[in-house]
Amino acid sequence: MKHAADLMVDRREMQRRRILDVARRHFLAHGYGATTMSAIAADVGGSKSDLWSHFNSKESLFTAFVDADSRDFHADTLALLDRAGEVFEILSAFVDGFLAVVSSPAALRLQRQVAAEADRIAVGDLLYERLVGVVEARLVAFFDVHMQEGALRRGDPRGAARLLIALCLGLDPRRLFCSIDEIGAEASPRAALVVSALKALLNPRGGAAGES
Repeated sequence: MKHAADLMVDRREMQRRRILDVARRHFLAHGYGATTMSAIAADVGGSKSDLWSHFNSKESLFTAFVDADSRDFHADTLALLDRAGEVFEILSAFVDGFLAVVSSPAALRLQRQVAAEADRIAVGDLLYERLVGVVEARLVAFFDVHMQEGALRRGDPRGAARLLIALCLGLDPRRLFCSIDEIGAEASPRAALVVSALKALLNPRGGAAGES
C-alpha cells in the first residue's frame, strides 16, 4: 500500500503531465507568443498558482514541452544502425527512417515552433541535439567501424555523418515554406537520392554498390 507521500508525488506527476498535454495543444495551435499561462490554467482546470508551482514561467513550460515531445524521436531509427547486413542496405533503411521522422507532421510543427522563438528562448540547442546531435554521434561511430573494416571508403567519419544529415535535411526546401501536409509524401524518393550519393562517395569499389 502506498504511503501518503508517494500518493502526493503520483498526483503531482499526473498534474504535471496534464499541464504539458494542455500546453502542447496551445503551443501547436496558437504559437508561443499567442499562448498565455492563464488560458492553459483555465483549460487544465486548476488555479494559476497550481500551474506556477510546476512551471515558473511560460518559457520553462515551453522548454518542457519541447523536451517531452522530442525525447524519443529517433529511438527506432537509431536501432537500425545496429543491424547486421550489407552496409548500404543498412544505410538505406536508416535514411528512410530518419526522413520519415524529420518530415513527420509532429517533428515539422515542433521545428517551426522552436525556430520562431530561437532568438528569444534558449531551446533551439535542445531540439537540435534531439533531432540532429544524437543522430550525428551514432552515425560517426557507424561510419568509423565500417571504414575501418573496409566496407566503406576510408575517410572522415564525422564528415560522412554530417553529409548524410545535410543531404536528408537539404533535399526538400519545401520544409521551410510549404504546408506541413504537403511535405512527407516523397520521403522514399529522397531517400534513394541520398543513398545513391553515399554510394558514389563511399563505396570502396567506386560507383554504386554491386556494380562491376
